[in-house]
Amino acid sequence: MGGKPLADQDSASTVQQVAFAITAAVRGGHLAPGQRLTEAEFVRRHRVSRSTVREAFQRLAADGLLTLEPHRGVVVRQLSRKEVNDLFRVRGALEALAVGLAVPALQAAPRRLLDLQDEMDQAVEANDMTAFSNLNHRFHAMFTHIADNVLLTQSLLRLSNSIYWLQFRLLIDRENVFRSNTQHRRIVDAVLTGDAASAEAAMRHHIDASRLLVQSLSDEHFSPP
Repeated sequence: MGGKPLADQDSASTVQQVAFAITAAVRGGHLAPGQRLTEAEFVRRHRVSRSTVREAFQRLAADGLLTLEPHRGVVVRQLSRKEVNDLFRVRGALEALAVGLAVPALQAAPRRLLDLQDEMDQAVEANDMTAFSNLNHRFHAMFTHIADNVLLTQSLLRLSNSIYWLQFRLLIDRENVFRSNTQHRRIVDAVLTGDAASAEAAMRHHIDASRLLVQSLSDEHFSPP
C-alpha cells in the first residue's frame, strides 16, 4: 500500500482510520461475527502503535461492533434476537424523526433526493448489490444530515456502527434487499408531497421490514439469549 504510514499521521485521525478499516472489514464480510481480533495483526496491517489499535478497539466496543469476552479477548460482536429487535426499534424511531425533520428542506429542493433514488433504481436494474448497498447508506445518511440535529446524528452514527446491518447484510437474500427499494420510493413520494407524517410512517415500516428479514435467519447467526 502506498502513502504515509498511519502512525505518521495525527493520532486521533489515525485511531479513526483504524476503526473505520475494522468497520469496513466487518461490513464486507472479511471479519465475521464471533471472530477474535488481535492487536498484533492490526499493528502490522496498518503500521500503527498498539495503543492506537487498542483505542480503536475500545471505540468500536463502545459503539457495539466489538465486544470483550473472557479468555478470548476482543471479538466481533454477535447479537441475540432480542438485542437485534431492540436495536432496530430504536433505530426505526430515530430514522423516522430524521426524515420528518428533513421533509421541509427536501421538498423545497428535491433534486439531490431524486437523483439518489434514480441511482438506486439503476443499481437494482443492474443487479449491483455493492452499488445498491452504498447508495442505501447514502440515502439514510441524507435525512440525518439534513435534519441538522447533532444529538440525533451522534445517536444514529453509534447505531450504524453496531452490527445491525454490518453483520447481516451479506446473509439476507439479495432479492429481498433489492425489494426494499420499493420502500425507499414510498419514503421519497411522501417527502415530495411534504407529508412528514407519512414519510415517518414509511421509514418506520422500512426499518421494521429489515428487522423481520434479519429475524428470518437461522439461530446460528445469533448469540444465545
